[in-house]
Amino acid sequence: MNAKDKIREVINNHKLMCICTVDENGMPKGRSVDYATGEDESILYFITNKETDKINEIKNNSNVFIVIDHDCDSMEELQQLRYIKATAKAYICESPEEVQKAFGYVMQKFPYLKDLPGEPSDFVGIKVELEKVTLTDNTVHFGYMEDVLYR
Repeated sequence: MNAKDKIREVINNHKLMCICTVDENGMPKGRSVDYATGEDESILYFITNKETDKINEIKNNSNVFIVIDHDCDSMEELQQLRYIKATAKAYICESPEEVQKAFGYVMQKFPYLKDLPGEPSDFVGIKVELEKVTLTDNTVHFGYMEDVLYR
């Protein structure tokens, strides 16, 4: 399996990503979000309330950093761990097509999100375009890393 296949596997087999933005004081700010992807593993989508800080932070600075990983309960699990971290650009979905794509992918992966409190118009879709992805693959050897450039 090549690095892109392993990255796709990590993205498809996990549910949460930590997305880090930069606030108005230049400080990094991270939070976990449910995400989904379509055919292109280098484009991720999530939905969020329009009133969250990350909306203005993304509008002011589209540079973000993401991490997709999970915890391990044993050395055996740790030796099988694969996770990714990546630089990326995040954009608020503006066109009806992009909005439909974001909500469609996310709702397909997380059907329970249809029950989010509030009105659908309270939420926006965010598109995250991965740039440089670093895959950590402990199955090769502990701490093995490989970079993949998408953009």
